[in-house]
Formats: sequence, structure tokens, C-alpha cells
Amino acid sequence: MTVETAEMQKRKLDGDAEAPEEAGGEAAEVSSAKRAAAAGTVPVPMQVDLGGAMRSEDFSPELLRVYYDRLFPYQQMFRWLSYRHDPKSTSPGVQKDFFLRREFTFVLQGDIFCRYLCFRDAEEWKNQIRARQPIRMEIGAVFTHPPKNHNTVIKEAYKPLERELVFDIDMDDYDEIRTCCTGAKLCEKCWTFMKAAVKTLRRALTEDFGFKQFFFVYSGRRGMHCWVCDKAARMLSNEHRAAVADYLTLVAGGVNKARAELRLQGCEELHPSIAAAHRICEHYFKDDANGVLQGQDILRKGPHLANILDPMTKTEQDTISKFIKDYPNATSRDIWIQLERLRDERERTAQTFKQKVDAKTFLKDVVIQFTYPRLDVNVSKQMNHLLKAPFVVHPKTGRVCVPIDPAKVDEFDPAKVPTIGRLVDELNAGADARSTSLRAYTHFWEENFLQPLEKEAAEDLSRDSLDGDAPSTTAGVFGPVPCTVSPDWWRSQQIQVSQVA
Repeated sequence: MTVETAEMQKRKLDGDAEAPEEAGGEAAEVSSAKRAAAAGTVPVPMQVDLGGAMRSEDFSPELLRVYYDRLFPYQQMFRWLSYRHDPKSTSPGVQKDFFLRREFTFVLQGDIFCRYLCFRDAEEWKNQIRARQPIRMEIGAVFTHPPKNHNTVIKEAYKPLERELVFDIDMDDYDEIRTCCTGAKLCEKCWTFMKAAVKTLRRALTEDFGFKQFFFVYSGRRGMHCWVCDKAARMLSNEHRAAVADYLTLVAGGVNKARAELRLQGCEELHPSIAAAHRICEHYFKDDANGVLQGQDILRKGPHLANILDPMTKTEQDTISKFIKDYPNATSRDIWIQLERLRDERERTAQTFKQKVDAKTFLKDVVIQFTYPRLDVNVSKQMNHLLKAPFVVHPKTGRVCVPIDPAKVDEFDPAKVPTIGRLVDELNAGADARSTSLRAYTHFWEENFLQPLEKEAAEDLSRDSLDGDAPSTTAGVFGPVPCTVSPDWWRSQQIQVSQVA
């Protein structure tokens, strides 16, 4: 185990720098435990005060202690991260040290990062979490060797073998287009961007890549993560991951960015993936009451309307300017309807090939720019990139990082996600640990993700034990794709998009 300060951890995540010297083995772990104990974060196991004496708060070490003792879903998390590789199993094909080779990072009170942690089984993992009380826990890749031994193995031999394909979307990347809130603030209008992201990514992952085993997680504050757990996804190389991330990246932020450049590449229609993304995004852009037009009111606030009009003809600009002058109380949606009329006129009068191409993408590029998910691609491109674990608690809000049901994403409200203060109040009121408000989220995750994943993992193990480790494949709109395919193949399928002002 290596204990690192926050600054050291930032440098570590930014590159593949050498790991700092560590005390080594048990001595380092004892040293870390003592430091955490000095900060008051390593407690004796605590019983819930059923008399209700515990004060209701959003986050505190005492509340976190109760959460780890009574509510954190250790066994479900272990079943996910072990993929049927149970250390106690005698079945052929099972890698008994699979879970042991998974890297975890604990962040203790005071921003103390404990990296290269690993655990033999669910029981040891559970005991260490209860003992150290991390305020944050991150999950990394499965390596060739147990991470705690990384300094005893030659650098070339220690490398990641597999890791879930992950995506990170943060509200910060929407700051130049959201008008309702800024910074860490979040409201239901802001969250509409995340609704569009869930539906857009879900369609692309299933229809374009053929992935089945994935789930979305609320980050606990103002963002969302997606974990893709199909074997084909877990085995992707860094080059393949970069190609997938690039394929799914249609927009980049920027104060003066008003359009995504959508290229037809000599075709008569948009790529099917872009067309499908536009259909999803258009609802949240135009029709949703908390969406881009009605919620953010972008055509009445900020520089967005001027940037949208800038590449249009003088006649088109004058038409919109006159409408706004004649109807000073017109809403953003009213102005958009006028823009759609200009689009219809372009389609009707287009004669040359270029005019027809421009008419095909006119306004669609605006919808994509303002609504399409903005991915932090650096999180997706590297196998050894750490990402916050589901079901941990965000220390700034006290909210649990719960899974999101894509089928009910329009009903999901971050403000209603249980905090550990609320969960402890429920326990104090006499609720069983299995009947708190966290139950709905663990039940959904069990039924809709974990059980189907385990079924597929068992089939993979059975097949591998008979046939050896044959390359996995993923089937999408491009047909079966072997994971060992050249990265150039992935890039040949990409939608070429860039940003223009």
C-alpha cells in the first residue's frame, strides 16, 4: 500500500509517473491506520443508537461509520467486481486471485490517498473498509500481479489486464450553456443534461457496439458515471478505448461554440448514429419543460443566439431580428420555431449538392452542440484510470452514489437521493437495514444488472474452460467486432466531427 497526499495523487493520475517509495507490506498498512486513527477516522465498530440520539446531518464520520457497518452492499459489490471468480470456488476456469489483483484506492480524512490496495476476498475488503473509514473509494483495473506487490515486480511485467470501460460526465462541462446555476449548484433544469446523456449513451452502447452489461451511477453531487462491464469491453486495449471514446465524442465545450460540425462524408444523409442521437437530444432541447430552450432559455440569455445566427445569410439574420423586435416577449422556443421555418425554406429551395447538404445539418448541429453528452474522454481512454466506486458517499452532500434506472431517468431527482443522515434516521426509527430508502436502488441494481451479469459471466467461464481464452466479440451495427481488431478498424467507423464557433 502507498499513502499519498492529494497533490501526489493528482500527479499520479495525470501520468504514469514512478510510484513513490513506500514503507512496504504490513508496516505501511499499520502506519496508514495510525495516521487515520490520529485524525479520528478509524473507529471501533459502532452500533446504531436506536433511541434516536444521533443528530441528523448530511455527512459526518459517525454517520459514515454506521453506513459502512450496516448499509454498504459489500457482497453485491464483490459479486460484481469478481465476475464469478470466487476465491473459494473449485470450478474449472476460475481465477482464484482475480479479486486480489484488482486495485482499490482509499481516500481518508485529510485527503490521504492510499493506493495499490488489494484484498483476498469480500470479507477482508469489508473489514478494511470498516477499519479505515474511507471518505472516498476508487476502483482501478485488474493487474497481472496484486497491486500491493507493484514495487517488487519489474515495471514491464506489472500491467493492467482488464478493466471496465467507463465514462464520466460532469456538470462543470456545461457551465457555458446552463443559465440556471453555476459551480457546484444543481437543480432539476441542470439535471436535464444528464437525462439526455443517459438516453443517448444507452442507445449508442447497445445499438452501435452491442454492449449489454452496463449501468449508470449518480456521482453524489453534480455528475454521472457509466460502467460498461461486458467481457468484450473489459478486455479493450487503451487504443480501442480511445477509439470508442472518440466515436462517442461529438461536441467540445467553449464559450462561443454554437454548432457541432456534422459531416455527411459524401453521403446523402447523416450517419445513423448521429441521426439517432439528434432524435433523443431534440426532445430535451425543444420540448422538455426543463430543457435547453424552456429551462435554460438560451436564445434570450447570453451570446448563444448571436453565435447561432452568425454563419447564416443576411436575409435570415434580418428575419430573426425583425421577429424579436416585433415580439419582444417571445420565448426561446418561439424564436426556435422561426429558425425552423428558415430550415424548411432552405430544404425547399436547395438546388446544388452543397445547399442540400447544408439543409440536412441546419439546426441539427445546434441541437447536438447544446444537448449531446460531454464526456471526459481522459477517464475512458486509460485502463488504469481510477473511478469512484458506486454506493460510496459524497462527503460534500452526504448523498449515496446510487445507480440510475435508464428506463426511469426522467423521474430521477438527485435531491431525493438518500443521504447517510436520512438513512441513519430511518435505522433509528426502527427500520431494518434491508428496508431503508437505499433498498430501492440496491434491488434495481441486483435485478437489472447484477443477476444478468453473473449469468453471462458464468457462461463465459464455462466457454473459456472448454475452448480456452478465445477473443471476445461485440456485435453492433458494424457486425461482430473481435476485441483484438486493429484500432484503425474502430477509427474507420468513427463519425468525424469537430467544433466550429
